[in-house]
Amino acid sequence: MSKVIVIGSGVIGLSSARCLQLAGYDVRIVTRELPLATTSVAAGAVWSGSDLNGRSRAWAKATLEYFLPLTKKPNSGVTLQRMREVYARKVPDPWYRALLPFFQRLSKHEMRGRLIGGYLMDVPMVAPPIYLERLHDQFLAAGGRLERRMVDSLEELAGEASLLVNCTGVGAREVAKDDSVYPMRGQTILTDAKGIRVGYMDNSAVDHIFPRADGVLIGGVKVKGDWNRQLDPAISADIMRRCSRIEKRLADAKVLQEFVGLRPGRDEARLEVEQLANGGKVIHNYGHAAVGYTLSWGCALEVAALARQTEAKPEWSQD
Repeated sequence: MSKVIVIGSGVIGLSSARCLQLAGYDVRIVTRELPLATTSVAAGAVWSGSDLNGRSRAWAKATLEYFLPLTKKPNSGVTLQRMREVYARKVPDPWYRALLPFFQRLSKHEMRGRLIGGYLMDVPMVAPPIYLERLHDQFLAAGGRLERRMVDSLEELAGEASLLVNCTGVGAREVAKDDSVYPMRGQTILTDAKGIRVGYMDNSAVDHIFPRADGVLIGGVKVKGDWNRQLDPAISADIMRRCSRIEKRLADAKVLQEFVGLRPGRDEARLEVEQLANGGKVIHNYGHAAVGYTLSWGCALEVAALARQTEAKPEWSQD
């Protein structure tokens, strides 16, 4: 059984590790942060296929096909959520319309203010603490090992396995020496708001209301180039004000937890094989910006496919 090291334990790293295990690899994760301390925990984590093109659409479709059955499984951390996605411009039907269990366009009387276009649809919604713990448990149960350790360069691990998988997110700027990676700072609030059945997403204003299995997550901000990981009370207050204006039941909701995360910005996600100086190889899988969960399983499937091509591994396990 070939040995692979996955660097990083967010949703991209854990998904890659699980797909590699299913492909017959012996996988070890080396990570600076444990899964529930990664940026992935701070994410809104809704499946969102808007504004995706090229390979990203194929990855998003594969992830959707993986998530939809999980919405029917108790304690998976993935639920089917009705969402309103709104725009300040006219929008055509999205490429994924026929893939969803429910979809319809919003009418003019359902819009307000600057908004003129949008959809009502059922999409997978992930509760990161539940879902990441589930993936982590599956990884360990399949014989995986997780080592908490700082990694500053790929060369540090190049002698420990013939194949590395780089899932370091914004850390790839240093680990992979990729100057095209930059942080997109986000801040979100998990509340105990009751009675909110329909979620809300306005990406242009970064106004998000996400009913999930663990509460209602609201947000947010998207600040390019900001490395600050400290909570900003003024931003939290602004998020609460903006989202309460959209959904009045949030005004009296209790704050359960607040999060800060650095989305891994890049012009496009990097998913490719690179030959290392020592003769080993690395599969890069980073730069997913704000759609890490949407692309996660599709990218992980491609990681496993690239690994099999690289090392001529057998077909997938049926377990």
